[in-house]
Amino acid sequence: MKDPKYYGMWLCVLALDAACLSIVYPLVAGEFSQLYLSGYVALVLLASCLAAAPLIRFLVTGWGARYEEFRNRLNDGALAFYLRQFWQPRTDREPALKIWPPTVSQGEVDAAAERLFGVIYREHYGRSVFITPMILLQAAIAFMATLFTFAEMGKLALPVNNLIVAASIAGAYLFVVSDMVTSVRRRSLNVADVYWYALRMTLAIPIGAAVSAASSADAGSVSALQTVAAFAIGAFPMDVLMKLLRRLASRSFGSGEQDQNSDQLIKLEGVTADIAAGMAAEGVNSIEQLIGTDPVLLSIRTGFPFKFILRLSSQAIVWRYFSDHGASLARLGLADVASIASLNEKLELPEDDPRRQQADKVAANAAGALQAGGGAAPDEATLRFLFGEICNQPYTRFLLSTLKHKNGYRRPRLLSAKPTEKPPEEPPKAA
Repeated sequence: MKDPKYYGMWLCVLALDAACLSIVYPLVAGEFSQLYLSGYVALVLLASCLAAAPLIRFLVTGWGARYEEFRNRLNDGALAFYLRQFWQPRTDREPALKIWPPTVSQGEVDAAAERLFGVIYREHYGRSVFITPMILLQAAIAFMATLFTFAEMGKLALPVNNLIVAASIAGAYLFVVSDMVTSVRRRSLNVADVYWYALRMTLAIPIGAAVSAASSADAGSVSALQTVAAFAIGAFPMDVLMKLLRRLASRSFGSGEQDQNSDQLIKLEGVTADIAAGMAAEGVNSIEQLIGTDPVLLSIRTGFPFKFILRLSSQAIVWRYFSDHGASLARLGLADVASIASLNEKLELPEDDPRRQQADKVAANAAGALQAGGGAAPDEATLRFLFGEICNQPYTRFLLSTLKHKNGYRRPRLLSAKPTEKPPEEPPKAA
């Protein structure tokens, strides 16, 4: 049986369509025949429902799956570490989280952290924040469907050819629906995307008209190429379109556009030019910004998997200490804080332990690799000290708390409990 929210959202969409039709229908009743009126109503309903279907599907099922993605990584004390790292003013207002290390039981800490995380998550990414952009998108689609019908019937008196109007609207609608379906499939749809969709539909005609006018010197005739260009520019991704417009504007003012490198982000393992551009679009252009940005909110805004964001943050800690020399450590399998924490734990074992002896060889090889790379490379003693500093970073303790015990190192304890105390309780499951 379907979730009641599913039917409720569909009723809201149909009610919004009915309101739009009740406003527009009396205005067009005298212009079209009954057959055309029926086609107009069917077009509005079909266009609106086709755009609303993936969004409703995401809000009913994908939204909850996205929430579980974060909760599956933030468990067994990791959630409390995360909140203390990025939301300390909010944790200071929670009695169970205010004192650190906590003086209450593990179960109380987990329950308080779960409640606080749920509140923060819904404030920034709750279903309710999708209501306003969804209404705007549906209104824009209904309005453009009306203009499309008027253009096809030759009833639209605009300084733009009707073919350009129809092609621009169709191209923008293609982009909106296709991009929304892709985002829903990846479970990466966010509120900003829906606002962008509404803006794209609203500006479809001006953008198409500008492109068609720029592609022909004769404004009185419309070629097939202009129509195709208007349709194609409407189907462009929004970031590509904005870059094109900036380039055209810079040429008009006689200045060239300069590509900005994303600092060291492109040097991290797994980061491509597209991923770096996605990070830059959210204001993350350097490693320092990546470390200082809330990974949950960054994952929501970029659409990248939460595990991938944590992986990049783990590498960023290492690059923060070793800069370009981090590539030498990566070749030895020491590219992130998990591997360094595992090595550092073995370096603290007694000297006669075989694991300590093996770890000493790895540390010596790492120091040699850094020194062979040239530049100001640390010696072995300095390298061991830096490894210890990396493991003592608050962000490192948070990253390690998101990993499983099987990774080969002890996870940081959330409570300073006595050895005789019972193990921590399991955190409550997310709703």
